Amino acid sequence: MKGRRSTSTLVLTLSTVVGALAGAVAQANANALGAPAAVPGYPSSIAVIGQSGATGSGVAGPRSNWAHSSWVTGDSPSVQSLYSRILARNPAIRGNKFMLAITGADVASMLLQAKKAVGLKPTPELVVVQGIDNDIVCDKVSHKPFQLAFARVLEALAAGLPDARIFVVSQFGSPETWARALTLKQRIRVSRGSGPCAFIARSGAIRLKQAAYLDAVIHRYEAAAATACKGVASCRYDGGAFGRVVDRPEWISTDLFHFSLAGNAKAAAVAWAALKRVGFIPSTG
Repeated sequence: MKGRRSTSTLVLTLSTVVGALAGAVAQANANALGAPAAVPGYPSSIAVIGQSGATGSGVAGPRSNWAHSSWVTGDSPSVQSLYSRILARNPAIRGNKFMLAITGADVASMLLQAKKAVGLKPTPELVVVQGIDNDIVCDKVSHKPFQLAFARVLEALAAGLPDARIFVVSQFGSPETWARALTLKQRIRVSRGSGPCAFIARSGAIRLKQAAYLDAVIHRYEAAAATACKGVASCRYDGGAFGRVVDRPEWISTDLFHFSLAGNAKAAAVAWAALKRVGFIPSTG
């Protein structure tokens, strides 16, 4: 009969409407959570702020090797840094890399680094943040003021670089797996002090109770960083990807506290996978 839709047509129309509504609701929820509407392409510039773990510090050979070995901005073929991986997919990033991380940086220093990042040209489209390490205090409360201070760092980046993607990483490895990756002689070399976080005895023995205590302290700082990141729409946390790594001897530099060349390569690979998971780069490639 004229003007009457067939059952199949009606079903198709209803399914189209429902699908559109579902898509609209999903998009609204994504926007409310601060999630990107779509996975962006590869950035055309990258910067890193934080401490010496990001700088290539400690890599064997002359000090000039360090900058080339950074897991974030280095250009060593042996490392395949984030910058190198992006360059292979987006030539527009060539030369647009900024190392602002410095040795010994705490959260106060990182705020200054963030303010420098805002003034860079070209404007960074991806900012990697590797902090935590130099702010750790062996107690159950100091992560709270750290969270507030860390939030100010991320807010400064977001306000000054509204189109940038901010990527925060967790603490690499754990006290126990790091200690187990060292030889007895090396553990004796790094043992020092006493207290609830002194997890290597002067004899080189691993104090498991103290290692577990320090691990719990670190997790509180990681949770503080993750919470601060969650409060900034353009920020994503690595979800503990660095923290789940089980340390290996070959990833530790000769100074025993930084990444070796292979360690920087491992960090780059873990961070690259995490960037895909959080939707900051395409999931393929």
